[in-house]
Amino acid sequence: MEKKKGLVYVFEGNGKGKTSAALGVSVRMLLMEKGVEWISWFKEESWKSAEMRLPGVFKENLKMHWMGKGFFGGPMDHDTPLGHKKAAMSALLLAKEVLTKNEGNRGIPDLLVLDEVLRAVSDGVLKIEDIIEVVNMRGSTHIVLTGHTCPKEIMEVADLVTEMKKIKHPFDKGVLAVPGLDF
Repeated sequence: MEKKKGLVYVFEGNGKGKTSAALGVSVRMLLMEKGVEWISWFKEESWKSAEMRLPGVFKENLKMHWMGKGFFGGPMDHDTPLGHKKAAMSALLLAKEVLTKNEGNRGIPDLLVLDEVLRAVSDGVLKIEDIIEVVNMRGSTHIVLTGHTCPKEIMEVADLVTEMKKIKHPFDKGVLAVPGLDF
């Protein structure tokens, strides 16, 4: 009997909460002793976000990969556009490997999170077709995609699309990201 296709969730929009929602889904899966793999497109290991400590808690069931070179064109951008494209392509190849691997008993994860992958598309370092190809490779693995803008073509292959809409944000008053609340 063929397993059911995994679901595809999209968390998009200009409001806070896309990565937080992906983390919530991931923790639920981990608490059910399911395998989770997380690939971050822009965040770097040097950023020391709180979620980077999760593999120490969920040792065998969680792998997290920080593939980024910072946000493209932003104030923390210390790389060339070509460097960002190479990083994005490396993350894309890793996502494909994750969906086709077989590491002993662990095998293919139950959930694959592609954090900020939609931003990689809107920044032009990945193509819509790249993401649809990964989604079509999912088999029974559930996939979460995050980013500011979800293209219509990706929405069409998704099972759930949630828009995080900013109504008010502390950043508008000059308050920077708060450890624990925002990263």
